[in-house]
Amino acid sequence: MKKIIFTVISAFVTLTLFAGTPAEEVVEKYKEMKGARNLVAKGVLIKMARPLMKDYQIAPLAHKVEELSVLRIDKAEPVIREQFLKDLQIVLDQYMYAGQSVTRNGIVDAYVHLARPDVADELIVYNPKIYALYSVSGTFTAEELMKIQKKP
Repeated sequence: MKKIIFTVISAFVTLTLFAGTPAEEVVEKYKEMKGARNLVAKGVLIKMARPLMKDYQIAPLAHKVEELSVLRIDKAEPVIREQFLKDLQIVLDQYMYAGQSVTRNGIVDAYVHLARPDVADELIVYNPKIYALYSVSGTFTAEELMKIQKKP
């Protein structure tokens, strides 16, 4: 009986450790679709990408970013884009809206996924003009998130 309980608990812990954020689930679903492009930087790649982040509003968080993911589906079939938008809206309901920014690629919306009331584990930005979903994962405090609204 102890072995069964231990096995069940171990399986639960393993699933919990590998559970991603809601946005990560959308990326997983659409990254292999025809016309989709996906880039993920973590580990050594994120170390190389951090200096590039210094040129963007995300600069105050760059040192704490553990993973950067970009999913673009602007070249996917219209049916895929429509379903993506439906799935994305369901996902965004699980995030806290953080506001809009004007970028060279158009107006983007930012959302935060809270791990705890005062700590976020993911910041996502969606650009509807180019159907691009950007996800930045790490451990960010509320104070750090407030800094990205200011120009670096």
